[in-house]
Amino acid sequence: MLDKSVADTFSHAASLYKQHDVLQRITAKTLQGNAILTGHLADIGCGPGTCFSDFSSVSNVTAIDIAAGMLEQVRLNYPQYSTLNCDAQSLTLSANSVDSVYSNLALQWCDDFPKAVNEIERVLVDNGVCSLAIVADGSLPELQTLGFRTNQFASMPSLLSAFGVKDASMQSCNSNWMVLQAKVEKVTVYFDSLRSLLYSIKGVGASAGQAGSQSRAMLSKSAWLERVVLAQGLATEKGIPLTYHIAYIHAKKR
Repeated sequence: MLDKSVADTFSHAASLYKQHDVLQRITAKTLQGNAILTGHLADIGCGPGTCFSDFSSVSNVTAIDIAAGMLEQVRLNYPQYSTLNCDAQSLTLSANSVDSVYSNLALQWCDDFPKAVNEIERVLVDNGVCSLAIVADGSLPELQTLGFRTNQFASMPSLLSAFGVKDASMQSCNSNWMVLQAKVEKVTVYFDSLRSLLYSIKGVGASAGQAGSQSRAMLSKSAWLERVVLAQGLATEKGIPLTYHIAYIHAKKR
């Protein structure tokens, strides 16, 4: 089901997204560097849109997002793209209608990741390829140091199990998928302030509530100032660090 609260949050933030998508730009470069994108491309969780001009074999792009506001930005930035407002776990695309799927830091939002993978399989043609970047477990240790709780992200073995992979051999037990590449990379981004750091994590499905129970909004002024001081103590010459573990998965539908 499409989560209206998530959709509304992203819609309201759509016009400001590019000011805070530091991580997304880094992972997009890595993801595209190993992606096989051809024909009709579906960009799931497209945000304000991605340029695929480096992929000459891509004939047309369908930009898909849960937030209507993001798709408005896509139509401004890439008027040649088709747009589709739906959830990755329930794609409103016909079966066998897409040659390749691209998704950069969106699928960690899914409550049921295997369901999203099943939907990708359904819409892909035979031998179609998906290229995914997903926030994985081990991310955001600095937030815990600062006294914030963070939501849990899936491990790489858990993500790969949705493709039928059961062990480190990377051999899929599911005849419908062949995993071409899977790796986890650590990415550290830096921020000038704690406020900008916390704002950035909203775009990747993270939360930063107060350790225990209270949310960020419930922090007293003194508690907030304590965290600002702690964050400054973590700062390097580059700024306040925030570390992610990113799972990159490239898989072909058999």
